[in-house]
Amino acid sequence: MPLGIYVSRCQGKVDGVVEIDAALARVRRMAAVVRVVDDFFDSESQQQMVDDVAEYGLDAVVLAGNSIEHYSRALSGHYLKAALVSAGINPNRVIAANILEQVALAHPDDPEGATRKAAALIEVACLRAGMAEPLTGISAPPRHSVMVLGATAEAIIASQRLLQLGFSVVMADRGDALRSLTESGALRATLGYVTGHPEFRSVDHVRLADGTGWVGDYEITLASDDSSDVFQVGGVLLARPDDPAWIKELRDHFKVDVDENGSARSIDPMTHPAETIDPGVMVLPQGAADPSMSERVSAGDSAAMALVLRLSQEETTHYSDVSKVDDTLCGGCASCVRTCAFGACYIGEDGLSHVDVRRCRACGKCVVSCPVGARDIISSPHDYLVEAIRTLAEVPIEGERVLGFLCGGCGYPSADSAARSVESSGATYPASYLPIRIPCGGRLDTLYVLEAFRAGFDAVTVFRCREGHCHNLIGNLDMDRRINLLRTVLRSRRLDDSRLRIIDISPGEGQRFVEQVNEVFATASALDEKKGGRQ
Repeated sequence: MPLGIYVSRCQGKVDGVVEIDAALARVRRMAAVVRVVDDFFDSESQQQMVDDVAEYGLDAVVLAGNSIEHYSRALSGHYLKAALVSAGINPNRVIAANILEQVALAHPDDPEGATRKAAALIEVACLRAGMAEPLTGISAPPRHSVMVLGATAEAIIASQRLLQLGFSVVMADRGDALRSLTESGALRATLGYVTGHPEFRSVDHVRLADGTGWVGDYEITLASDDSSDVFQVGGVLLARPDDPAWIKELRDHFKVDVDENGSARSIDPMTHPAETIDPGVMVLPQGAADPSMSERVSAGDSAAMALVLRLSQEETTHYSDVSKVDDTLCGGCASCVRTCAFGACYIGEDGLSHVDVRRCRACGKCVVSCPVGARDIISSPHDYLVEAIRTLAEVPIEGERVLGFLCGGCGYPSADSAARSVESSGATYPASYLPIRIPCGGRLDTLYVLEAFRAGFDAVTVFRCREGHCHNLIGNLDMDRRINLLRTVLRSRRLDDSRLRIIDISPGEGQRFVEQVNEVFATASALDEKKGGRQ
């Protein structure tokens, strides 16, 4: 498989710490082309990558530089990956090796250690690229319709904009909030336009009972005490981001992040104030407790524009990153059915397990629950995770080495935030802390922890979402059940179970990330007996 490896100096932030040539020494032989550029987001660099795809027939690309988070949270950051996909690279084979936030910025005072760590992360990314199965794309014209949850002033403003641009709107409310809005003189004309529009429908006294699909093609079931209706829409707008009932019902079916107060939040309030981690679900940007009318108009406009940008394309493509089933191993025991919180697993007429692609969120809980190993996640396969552990264990390090499993929801972003903490406080953590990103804490198989100790790691950490904040609802609870049993196994193998640390964290807690990693190293170095090592 022809592989392209691209390293970004990140305008001097990477090569000011990492010796790039040394970091590439082990992987040059793996690639058809290797290039070092000043910045991935220079138009010339992006065009060079696209040209290389055609010239070298590249089938996979490793981008060593910015965090994987950068390609969704930075303004226009997603266009680089989109350009590579348009050039012919499957999105599951565009792999990011984070050597900026989690290497160069995290270890500015240890260039030798940072270079070793960068080399390891690039090698793991190459390994991931070589083992990645292509994702299947499902393309269709997006539906020009939006469901608005909650009747608020901002929701009416957003609805007006959407109706003006040719979208239909269904506004759902738990009560009859539209009636109270008629008392607002400032909104009287807007209300008259919206409620009188032939493409507007209001549904009162309902809850969100079910939901499936993805951006451009959602199927939402609204239910009242005595009836239910199914709506097919292209996007969803949560107009009450602090309403616990709407939030719970949305999170039961779609990926919506919550902040420390339990309110729905966007992926970045500065750069993407309305967009959530589900690209078709928007939230109204939250401002002051008692916003002015101008602030309400701004919030409504922002949410409406975000939806219009998503739904005005000729077609949207959803890549099915789902759990897959090996029919030759599946025995139809239904463990996956009992484990899945989203109803994505079911036993078919053939007696085997199947996946509803419109419900699956690729969290990996079903993979871990399968007693015969018939399940796997396309973007986070078992064989890759095992090989990544073994590869990181071979990094030449003096002293303790610690493996970190970072969940994609909170653990990985918190490690990125640690770079800002290091910059502001000067307090760093050892470069012998080696991370692996997993989609969810629920994806953590106890076999990976045992493999880490067998391979020679002195400690293992798992950074995951706080209770109630898991993107996959009960990933933390599922993991806790397994970890409690694992600790008994570790002690039976004469391994002190304090070498396994589970840390709940939020995405912005960079300082806490640094403190916790340093505490793990201190604990590991103090344990002279029952030390980790090859078993």
